[in-house]
Amino acid sequence: MFDGTNTEEFFLNRSFKPDDIVVSPKFGIGVIKGIEFLESMNRSFFTISSIDNKLKNMIPTDSEILIRKVSTKNSFNKSLDKINAKDVTKEYECRKDRIAAFQEKIRSNKVTLTTILAVIKEIQQLKDKGAVERQMMNELLATVSREYAFVFECEEDEAKKTIKKRLLQ
Repeated sequence: MFDGTNTEEFFLNRSFKPDDIVVSPKFGIGVIKGIEFLESMNRSFFTISSIDNKLKNMIPTDSEILIRKVSTKNSFNKSLDKINAKDVTKEYECRKDRIAAFQEKIRSNKVTLTTILAVIKEIQQLKDKGAVERQMMNELLATVSREYAFVFECEEDEAKKTIKKRLLQ
């Protein structure tokens, strides 16, 4: 655990570093400003300045944090092409298992844009999707649309339409 003494050494062992632009379903797009150690909690936190709403977010460095670096234009297009090129529909025992599988795929600090897009596409293709799956899909689509809008410098509505169109081709 980071104890607040050697910030450079801490970041050498992490995939994130100060000034990285990151995305999270919780706060949208943000910039890592550094880390803070709160003695009262005996815990260290990434400090992230949200671009969308100008808030300071603190995410524990020792948790399964749901942040990842923002994609580039090239990597975004490759992810969309990769998902579009394959059928992502799978069979599940029941809706509960299906939801659990979706959640497992997206709730990891190792989640990738491709994984998120695959889950969105799979939910979109379901003929019997329920309210929980619709909500999950809408939240994922909103996060990915924010990221797309940021990367491609367009409006979120335009980004959402583009993503939906490319996933359903």
